[in-house]
Amino acid sequence: MIPVSSEDEGTRHPDELLVDMDELDRAGDFRGGAQMLLSHHPPSMYGHCLRVSFMGRSLYLCGRCSGIYGGLGGGLLFLMVFQIQLNPEWFWFFVSVALGFTTIIDWMSQRLTPRKTTNLTRASTGFMSGLALAIIFFLANLAYMLVALAAMSASIGLVGLIENRRRNAYYKEMQEELDATPEATTA
Repeated sequence: MIPVSSEDEGTRHPDELLVDMDELDRAGDFRGGAQMLLSHHPPSMYGHCLRVSFMGRSLYLCGRCSGIYGGLGGGLLFLMVFQIQLNPEWFWFFVSVALGFTTIIDWMSQRLTPRKTTNLTRASTGFMSGLALAIIFFLANLAYMLVALAAMSASIGLVGLIENRRRNAYYKEMQEELDATPEATTA
């Protein structure tokens, strides 16, 4: 076990104070794999997760995904139980796109700016995206599903492109600084 520095202790949850390197190194460990599948974050980033405790054990669930699954399940249940008619379909598709973009905007702004969101924001925008998915699934229109998937893929690709350009510019700047540094000569 590696202790986290004392300056981090005040900002982390007690479950995050120690990192079990053996647990992180066991790629085949079912429990570690299941935890990563549910949280999508390493222990150092559990601040992005919702913590559920049971019998002294903590389970971390991705805040945004928890909202998405909750909105999807709740939305589908609501639409089916109350037999809601979504007419005209094109209008409800645009409503779902607007709801879905709340998560995309929140995620992109968090990745590309210094802005940091809270778990409440992640879960609530995720919930809206889950409702959007419920509407799209309930419409059962393949074209709508493909357009929604394309919009999501394009946003992920755009963020990747921007982050890659920033990283390359940073590396180029570092290389220029190294090249400009005069070599120390030995006498």
